[in-house]
Amino acid sequence: MSKTYTLEEIKKMKGKTDIDFFNKTTEKDIMEQSISDPDTPYLTEDEIKEFTTPEERKKNDGKGD
Repeated sequence: MSKTYTLEEIKKMKGKTDIDFFNKTTEKDIMEQSISDPDTPYLTEDEIKEFTTPEERKKNDGKGD
């Protein structure tokens, strides 16, 4: 069972984020990290274009994709 925290407890918690590392990370670094992560699918531009918004899906419901 997970622990429940109050808002005050959360406000007092210290983050573990390395702010310096975060600020120095480039878009290229992020891309390289995501490509090397086996749990993250690397999608092509064509695959990304297939994504739709919930509004688009609602509009197309029942119209046969």
